[in-house]
Amino acid sequence: MSGAEGSPSPAAEGSGGQSATAKGRCGERRAGEYLRRCGYQILEINFRSRVGEVDIIGTRRDTVVFFEVKTWSAVPWSELGYSISERKKRRLTAAAKLYLAETARSREHCRIRFDLLLVSPTEGVVRHIENAFA
Repeated sequence: MSGAEGSPSPAAEGSGGQSATAKGRCGERRAGEYLRRCGYQILEINFRSRVGEVDIIGTRRDTVVFFEVKTWSAVPWSELGYSISERKKRRLTAAAKLYLAETARSREHCRIRFDLLLVSPTEGVVRHIENAFA
């Protein structure tokens, strides 16, 4: 696993009073900004299917990356990675397979990867964990 941290967004906003959905959307927006700065092309945001959903799907070089975004202010950074259950991993994997089949991306790119983006809603910092699970 490798990790990287993004700097706070200039428009970093507090999370006081936001619903969990609003906090999550804010985190996904910050994650998308971070990924673009890192050279990723965003293919999909909130890809939903009958088998599961993926927060962000992006590509860089020859790799399609399926990103799970976690935005929690009350949980320490060190604990956020444990928030993805085995069931969630299976659903992410199934949704990724479906996405690849529907878009024929499996022929265009030779690799896929599942990454975790941990977003601090108050500081706007993004921690990127590559190959978070297989």
